[in-house]
Amino acid sequence: MSRAVLAGVALISVALAGCSGSGNAIHPFGAAPACPLLAQLARTGESVEHADVSDPDTFDATLRSAVVSYVRTAKRLRTAVPARLRTDVDRMISAAQAHRFTDAESARSDVDTYARTVCKSI
Repeated sequence: MSRAVLAGVALISVALAGCSGSGNAIHPFGAAPACPLLAQLARTGESVEHADVSDPDTFDATLRSAVVSYVRTAKRLRTAVPARLRTDVDRMISAAQAHRFTDAESARSDVDTYARTVCKSI
């Protein structure tokens, strides 16, 4: 895998990192059910961001695992966001499965806006 792929996944994690929340034991990420899932997506991206690119086999395995985890979480996110965002989440899922991380980032624009509105930031 290339550094460009790593950069794409890193972009996903950075953009979602603002939803990673703090403090409140009842709703540590915000009151919306989507917030913990958005934080989980950010952590998934971070696992690839910190992967060793000098070992292509290990990096590829890390990327594959991260994509599987990202897609699983995004499918749960689809039911937690307002109906108007579900098509965006579907596009995120399709793009991530195809390793088109820039497309996943573009599809996420309105989801990011929603997250900034309803989720607590760090």
